[in-house]
Amino acid sequence: MTNFVTRSLVKRAALIMPVLILSLFVPHAGVQAAFRIHEDAFSISNSPGYCFAMVAFSRWYYLTRHETPPLRRVIAGQAQQKIARELQEFYSQNLIKIQADYCNRNHSEPSESFRAFIIGLVSGEPRIVLLMNKGPHGAVLHAVLAYEWLPEQNVIKVYDPNYSKEERFIDLEKRRYTSLDITYNSICFPEVLNSHQGLVKRMEKLYTYHVSRRVQDRGLGPIALPILKRGQAGDVATD
Repeated sequence: MTNFVTRSLVKRAALIMPVLILSLFVPHAGVQAAFRIHEDAFSISNSPGYCFAMVAFSRWYYLTRHETPPLRRVIAGQAQQKIARELQEFYSQNLIKIQADYCNRNHSEPSESFRAFIIGLVSGEPRIVLLMNKGPHGAVLHAVLAYEWLPEQNVIKVYDPNYSKEERFIDLEKRRYTSLDITYNSICFPEVLNSHQGLVKRMEKLYTYHVSRRVQDRGLGPIALPILKRGQAGDVATD
């Protein structure tokens, strides 16, 4: 991927009003996501570079596993590591070109992807956000998960896999975001990946293999934590 960037401050500001109008017609509009980083995000470190896998799987689990407790209460660190590694490999082999084509195509006119992104947030669905820093040695990509929009400040709250215990913020008007020691100055809302069927099927398969099947077989051990009903007290999964 070579050249997707955010539009100017004037362009971004011009997109806000149409989004606000459209959101009035979305079911449950204005209901921000109840995503909680300390429960719904991975607890493991992102040091191997599994950021896309971690945000994509966290989003999928949050939206689909309503009858089970939050991710950290069900999936222990060892299983999180395996899921993240295998899903990141799938992403690298199958999704990067799709992602690049989408972001480059929407670079010249990002209003549709941005509108879909905001409508998703106000409907209560976390959305994947892709960040890029293009330097002399090539592009560095980083994925985060947006889960709430603060329209007055034009800021989004995100789960950044580099920070497993705190919420982070991206100011859409400043057009830059720093994670650890890297500042990203380009942004894409890759809507094409949020419901990609191949990605969804792979996450379902990984969940079944690493979590669901082992729970059914009583292989709770270090892979899956005891299943509790939502609302029950339970320790958060740790490594």
